[in-house]
Amino acid sequence: MDTNTSRKPLAIAASLLSDIFSPLLVPTFGMAVALFLTRLHYLPLGVRLWALFGIFAITCLIPLTTILILMKAGKVSDASISDRKQRPIPYAVSILCYLGATFYVRYMGAPHWLEMFFLGAAAVSAISLIITYVWKISAHTGAVGGLASIIFWLACHGYIESHGLVWASAGFLLVGLISWARLYLNRHTLGQVAAGAALSFTIVYIIISFV
Repeated sequence: MDTNTSRKPLAIAASLLSDIFSPLLVPTFGMAVALFLTRLHYLPLGVRLWALFGIFAITCLIPLTTILILMKAGKVSDASISDRKQRPIPYAVSILCYLGATFYVRYMGAPHWLEMFFLGAAAVSAISLIITYVWKISAHTGAVGGLASIIFWLACHGYIESHGLVWASAGFLLVGLISWARLYLNRHTLGQVAAGAALSFTIVYIIISFV
């Protein structure tokens, strides 16, 4: 059997998982969880979609534009920012965007726990920024670790109206899948993916718990 042929589908799957659950998109998924799985789903659809687009613009479009500008200027070599030495500016922009998202959802009258989710994301990014000067901690598992954390917190506190355990399990499964993808693509070591997930899950959970 051709080894390269047999491995190709797995490589495609790993790349797709990494792209779909990019750190730039995961905050939007977190917002979608809040808007469609909790009591916020009673809000008019137009209001929810507008709020979702706002988070997408703040936490994805702005950082992505920054990365593209840095790539054009030769400051960043690729969109995934594989070189940890090139990460400080994108991380700093992400921190500001997460803080902006915190104020955005507060302005929208969102529950306090949703504000704390984005504040937690800002805290994780700040800690990761410090770590990245000496070590390449995984941003991908950090992102999905935070997503799993808010789903787990919402399920434990009864905010997810149905099948909370199923959604919490799906969150943990996602962390496992993204960890596998980053390891399969040789983007990180086991320690780096584990550290990213554990750091984000813990920090986000603690901060949301201050509700």
